[in-house]
Amino acid sequence: MLLQLLALAGITTAQFFDTTGGFRPFGPGYSRGAYPQDFNVVGPALEAVHDSQSAPTGLAVDSALNLYLTYPRNSGQTPNNVVICTDFNNEKPWPSAEIQNCTAGQDPATCFLNVQNVVLDSIGQLWIIDSGIPYYTASTSGAQAIYGGAKIMSFNQTTSELIRTYTIPQDLLVHGTNANDVRINNTLGTNGYAFITDESTNSSIIAINLDDGSTVRRLFNTSVVRADEKYVGSYDGNLIYGWNGTKKSFLSTGADGIALASGNFYWGVLASRRFYYVSQSVMVNTSLSDADVLAAVQFPGQCASEQAGFTADDQGRVYILASEQNAIYYVDTAYPVNETVNGISGNSTGLIPADNYVVNTLVRNGMIQHADSAAILDGWLYFCTNQLELGPSRQYNNVDNRKGPFRSFRVWIGRGPAV
Repeated sequence: MLLQLLALAGITTAQFFDTTGGFRPFGPGYSRGAYPQDFNVVGPALEAVHDSQSAPTGLAVDSALNLYLTYPRNSGQTPNNVVICTDFNNEKPWPSAEIQNCTAGQDPATCFLNVQNVVLDSIGQLWIIDSGIPYYTASTSGAQAIYGGAKIMSFNQTTSELIRTYTIPQDLLVHGTNANDVRINNTLGTNGYAFITDESTNSSIIAINLDDGSTVRRLFNTSVVRADEKYVGSYDGNLIYGWNGTKKSFLSTGADGIALASGNFYWGVLASRRFYYVSQSVMVNTSLSDADVLAAVQFPGQCASEQAGFTADDQGRVYILASEQNAIYYVDTAYPVNETVNGISGNSTGLIPADNYVVNTLVRNGMIQHADSAAILDGWLYFCTNQLELGPSRQYNNVDNRKGPFRSFRVWIGRGPAV
């Protein structure tokens, strides 16, 4: 009643009780968090580059600044798995309409089943990664990828012609393997290597020798790729569980985003706030045991958010797409840097020790509604958004609370892509 009387008297400043039972008004700068503007937008302005009517997960930009997006079939069929954007609102299937949907009796290694991402490498090839899990089983617990369908494919970015397909061996498709993301190092070994994250509950990292197609799985079912037990994330201020109608579960997505930088392989565990790295050379050295590889893994510490996507620039900076914070973080992996940390000057040279990593915020903005994949070109960092946590599998009674269009953006960083 007293608040109402004060309002009628024309006192419109916000009020609160103090310990004596009286009132004190909020004044300018009184307390951090007292005003909406205290929750600042951080970093440079976002520039919108495309609106999608469906939720994309993968994004690439080629040297001609063409934008590519992938629309996976994790929750159902989509008209096209991979598109090239023809303007801000329109798209067309890429590289062709015919490859978008495997037909009955077709070799699944020659067509798209469930493409998760599209990536540009350092020599101008576009790569797609296909989980090989058909849309009608993708949302089923323990869904199995089809042999031949789980693959990576390289294409000429100029002609869109298929160069080569590498299938994941059948013996690596057990335990619900779910190939999610890929990065290419064209200079490692004889003809380069592809690194793939398997985001299944057991999870692992897969490396493919691009010279002979031989494949090795690393870190299978270890703590550094598995989700936190009974993980609960947060999105736009709400807690996120897994839901099957009214039956509650916990998210269990394992290793997801990837970046290659400073000779290392970086990855994050989606249903966690953890990220790791290990030497790429260690990952592909088949003379080393799994125990050797695990012992070489570095844990810089938690990054305060679950993270769907990673990318890296040509100066050793790794970018972390931090969905819980509506943000994109970054961490420098090589000197020089701005900070002196643990007694080591930022003007030093060489690689930064894991214990000295400092995760910073590049940009934070309410429009960053689950940034999923990112790419760097000509000083810009491009990324797509898809509101993943508002989708049916993460909402009570499987209500779809996503609201399109789903916007892709770019933000200026003044750096080039990792090479």
